Amino acid sequence: MCGITGIINFNNAPISENVLIGMRNSLSHRGPDDTGVYINKIKTVGLAHKRLSIIDPSSAGHQPMCNEDGTLWITYNGEIYNYSELRNRLKNSGHIFKSNSDTETIVHAYEEWGIEALLRKLRGMFTFAIYDTKSQRLIIARDRLGIKPIYYSHNNDTVIFASEIKAILKSNSILKKRDFQSAGLFLLHGSIPAPKTIYKEISALEPGHFLTINRNGLRKKRYYDPRKIFSDTSLLKISEEDAVERVRSCLNETIKCHLISDVPVGAFLSGGIDSTAVAALMREAEHKPIKTVSIVFPDTPYDEAKYAKLAARRFETEHVEIEVNGKNMIEHLDKILGSMDQPTINGVNTYFVSWATAQAGLKVAMSGVGGDEIFGGYPSFTQIPKLYNFLRVLSWVPFGRKAACSIVKNYEKSVMAKLYSMLSSAPSIPDIYLNYRGVFTQEQIQKLLRPDIAREALEDIEPCSFLPDCSKTNSKFNQVSLLEITSYMRNQLLRDTDVFSMAHSLEVRVPFVDHILVELLAKISVKYKTNKGTPKMLLIKALNKKLPEEIIFRPKMGFTFPFDMWLRKELKNIVVEKLNKSHIFNLAYRERLLKDYFDNRLHWSKIWTCFVLSNWLE
Repeated sequence: MCGITGIINFNNAPISENVLIGMRNSLSHRGPDDTGVYINKIKTVGLAHKRLSIIDPSSAGHQPMCNEDGTLWITYNGEIYNYSELRNRLKNSGHIFKSNSDTETIVHAYEEWGIEALLRKLRGMFTFAIYDTKSQRLIIARDRLGIKPIYYSHNNDTVIFASEIKAILKSNSILKKRDFQSAGLFLLHGSIPAPKTIYKEISALEPGHFLTINRNGLRKKRYYDPRKIFSDTSLLKISEEDAVERVRSCLNETIKCHLISDVPVGAFLSGGIDSTAVAALMREAEHKPIKTVSIVFPDTPYDEAKYAKLAARRFETEHVEIEVNGKNMIEHLDKILGSMDQPTINGVNTYFVSWATAQAGLKVAMSGVGGDEIFGGYPSFTQIPKLYNFLRVLSWVPFGRKAACSIVKNYEKSVMAKLYSMLSSAPSIPDIYLNYRGVFTQEQIQKLLRPDIAREALEDIEPCSFLPDCSKTNSKFNQVSLLEITSYMRNQLLRDTDVFSMAHSLEVRVPFVDHILVELLAKISVKYKTNKGTPKMLLIKALNKKLPEEIIFRPKMGFTFPFDMWLRKELKNIVVEKLNKSHIFNLAYRERLLKDYFDNRLHWSKIWTCFVLSNWLE
C-alpha cells in the first residue's frame, strides 16, 4: 500500500519539484519504505510516490515506474491479486519484465489492452495514475467497489491528484474553501459521499470510474456499475446445496488470492462472525503461523475478548490483545482528527486496531469489512423492508400518512423525527435507508445550524441523490445490500479503513469486498441468506461448521467502541468546550442536544458528529 500524488498542467507553467516533493512527503505515513519522483522534460507533468513494500520489496519495485522505452510512467497504490496470471499472459505475448511487482504488470497490461480492458481484468484494490508521453494524457483510475480512495482538483488547465486530500492542499494552489453543502450531506449521511468532499475545489473519484486528462480537458467514465450485478437473476433458481458449495469455493479461492504477499499477513480478530470467518479461512489456506490482533476494553459491556480468544484458540493463531481506554482516546485525539482528512463519524475503531496491529509488528492485516453487507448481517436487512411495507399499507389508508405525520411531527426524539421524515414522502427503500442509516434529518439540520449556514448546507440537496437507483434489483434484500455497499460501506467503512490504517503504515485487505465474491452473492436467492432470524446463514453453512457455536449465536455487537462511556467521562470537557465555542450551530438547539445526551435521551453519534464537523468548519 502506498501514497500517490501528482500534477499535470497545460498552461506551460513549469511544475515546481519542491512543491511536488512537499505533497509527496505529506503522505510519508502511507509509505515509509521508499520514495520517488518523476517530472517530464518540459516540466508539465509530475508524479510522486511513497512506498509501503509488500510485493517485491526490492528496488526493482521502485515508483514511479516506467515501461522499457520510458513512454509510460505509473504511480500506483494497491494490490492486484491476479497479477501473476496477467503477468504470464503478457509474457506469452512478448512483454519483458524487470521486476516481480504487480505495478509493472499494470504498465504492460495497459500497453497490451488499453485502459478499459485493463481495468476489467484487474482483481484487487487500487488507484493509479498513468502518464502516456506519446499521447500526452494522464489517466487516473479507481477500483470497482471503492477500497482505495483518490482525490483530485481541476482548476483551469491544471489537475492535481493524491491518495489523501492533505497532499492536494500542500500544493498551495487550492483555496481551502469549505463546502457547506458537503457539511449538510455529512450531517445527513454520517460521511461525505463521493464525488463531494468538504472542500469546494476538491473532488473524490467515484469507484468504478477513471479520468482521462489531456489538452481537451478532463473526461470521466464509468467502467463498472454494481447495480447491474444486483439485477442478475441467473442463479436465483439453484439449490441451496449448490449455493453453499459455490460460496465455499469462492471464499477459499478469494482468501488464497488475498494472502499473496512477500511479508507476513495477519488479521483483525474481534470475535464476531466476519473476523472469525476470515481467521478460519486463513488457517485453512495458510500453513504458516498467523498473528491476530484484538482491541479489548476490560470491565465494560463492549469487551469481546473472550470470543476473540475462543477463535484464536480454535484456529491456533498467535494472538495479541491491546487494551484501549478513554485516556488513550485523549492522547490520540489530535492524530485521529488529522488522519480523517475530512469529516466522518466512523473509523476510530479502525484507527486503534491498526495502531495495535502495527505495534504487533505487522505491515499487512485482513479485515472482515464487507461481510455484513453481502451476507445480510445488519438489522437493516429485515427492518427496512418491514418499514417499507408498513409505510405502503399506511399510504393506502385514507388520510393515514397525513394523520401519522400530525401525530409525530412535534416529537424531537430521534426515532420520531426520522419517522416523520419517512412519512413526509412516498415510501421508497432508498429514502427509508437514508433515514435509517443517517444521523440527522433535513428538518433537524435546519434547526441545528446557524440560519445562513443551514441555507447553504441544504440548498439544492436531494437527500437520496447520492444513493443508487435500486428499483431493478432482484429482491428487497438485495436493494438493502446494494445501498449498504454503495453508501455505508463505500463512504464510511472503506474510506475510513484506508485512511486510519495508513496513518500507521498498515495495509488492510478486505476479502469480503472482492468483486467476484460480491457478484456471486448478489445473484443467489435471499432465501438461502437468512434463516428464522439468524443472519449470515449462507456464510455460516459455507464454512462447514468451522465457526464455534458460541460465536455464531452470540448477540450481535459489531466492532463497537465504548464511545458513549468516553463522551460522558474523559472526552466530556473537550467536546462540550468545543461545541460551546462553536459559531456554526444554533445556540438553543445545540444546548438542547447536549442536555438530551447527558440526560440519556440521545445517541452519542449526534454529539460526536457535531464535534467532528466543528473541527473542519471553524
